[in-house]
Amino acid sequence: MNVNKLRLINFKRFADLTVDLSSLESAPKLVLLIGANGSGKSSVFDAFEYLSGPLKRHYGDFPDYTKKVRTADTTVTCSLGGGFEITRSNFSRSVATPGSWKAGSAFYGRTSFRTIPLLLGSGRGLTDLAVDEDRPRRYIEYDKRFESDISQMTRRVLEEVWGPKFDADTLKARYVDPINDALARIFANGPATSLRLTQIYPALEGNPPDIRFRKGGFDVHYDLLSSGEKEVFNILLNLFMRRDHFTNTVYFIDELDVHLHTRLQYALIEEVIENWIPEYSQLWTASHSLGFIDYANDSAEAEIVDFDDLDFDEPQVLTPSPKTAHIFDIAVPRDSALKVFPNRQLVLCENKNASLYNAIALPKFLFVGARDKNAIHVQTAADKEFIGLIDRDFLGSGEVQVICRMQTNLYVLGYYCFENYLYHPSNLVEMSLPEFDEGQYRNLLTEQMKTSRDLLLRNLERSRRGYEVIKTLSKEMKTAAMDEITEATASDDFETFYPFLDMKNNRPGVYLGPFNLNPMELVQTAWMNRAIAGVLELPMPVAD
Repeated sequence: MNVNKLRLINFKRFADLTVDLSSLESAPKLVLLIGANGSGKSSVFDAFEYLSGPLKRHYGDFPDYTKKVRTADTTVTCSLGGGFEITRSNFSRSVATPGSWKAGSAFYGRTSFRTIPLLLGSGRGLTDLAVDEDRPRRYIEYDKRFESDISQMTRRVLEEVWGPKFDADTLKARYVDPINDALARIFANGPATSLRLTQIYPALEGNPPDIRFRKGGFDVHYDLLSSGEKEVFNILLNLFMRRDHFTNTVYFIDELDVHLHTRLQYALIEEVIENWIPEYSQLWTASHSLGFIDYANDSAEAEIVDFDDLDFDEPQVLTPSPKTAHIFDIAVPRDSALKVFPNRQLVLCENKNASLYNAIALPKFLFVGARDKNAIHVQTAADKEFIGLIDRDFLGSGEVQVICRMQTNLYVLGYYCFENYLYHPSNLVEMSLPEFDEGQYRNLLTEQMKTSRDLLLRNLERSRRGYEVIKTLSKEMKTAAMDEITEATASDDFETFYPFLDMKNNRPGVYLGPFNLNPMELVQTAWMNRAIAGVLELPMPVAD
């Protein structure tokens, strides 16, 4: 089961929020929600419970908690893969269409409040895992499923011990080895870091369960594990006990990375996605974790939805974010990044291109995305330890020189945008594309400039109006820039007009389409390396 589209109207943080994944070619296994505290990520999980609760056993409604505006209607609709849909309005019963599928198991969630610091009491009684009756009703509540999982596991083990075909090796392979194999992949097998489950004794005679691990060279009681180790065991045991009941399900786990060191974050999410979420299921999790963001960037089965810096009092439609390093700032604030990466020069670039800049592999540089050129201008002016790199857009040559002279840690691309470099004829020639005709391609770009010039010039002044970097420049300089662009865009000389051709929106897609160009490959040419190094005024490598 996977989500295609989720819409929340008058629900908690949101006036009208749509998370739309319908444009993706295939359903992701992981949907990672990112954004600052208070941006509404966990509210999405309350929406899943709002939808699925009435289809399960024992659900609770909390209008004062759930409604953004108490007097307005609340509606949540979730469209799922395969043409299934669940909707609920004003706390009526949820409606699942078509009505023939097992909608009660479509969602399974956990709150961020789930770690048990100490094993106390005699544990919880047995519950019906298939109907998820021990779930929390709101995502600000404590999730006590760990105790249920311990009770269920020890019951199953005892049933097999006293069954007609008891075999110790089979029992160990079924209940212990899967968890220990996962612990080994997450914590590794080194003597200083290894962690292995060695025993689980049930709660007897009023005593708590007795759970022990082999850590390094010693046996350690559960109570003595670190919070991160307890969190990993909690998650693994829960998925182990529940996944047979939720095989075609949207799992949602708030802050799966709780208490985890950055080094373990990537290993945990990789383990959970690749080994513990059933094949036809999907995991949604909210996180600030750099490790999770790295995994989502690396994985073809993951998508990122960014909730940061949005006005949710207004309608918003969120789609998957480009897998770029602009989200790095959510996991590590830029002022901390200088300490995290002491041997790197941080370069703030415009939001969607950071991962591509990083793939150019300029030595000792780390590119980090910012919202836009104005944000880069402000941030680099305030902190000289950062370098800023902005698109040229419609800046004149004189304006670029003055801007860079006034703010020496700010650099400007020589062309309209980063895509001008990606799709520059010289860069495509270096790709050795079969049947690529450089002359024909240059002619097409020339015609593209002529076609778009009139509209460009009509909107030129309005387009430039939002450039903070030129607001202190003289009127004469701005007029000279407008005249330069007017003249340059009328030229037939390629390198005269090309700096002002918007290749983000105007490249000849019909011509380039059959070449199936991959931007990540286009940035790895020697031409691209030289071009961007030249913008940053880096020394060119000496030819052999």
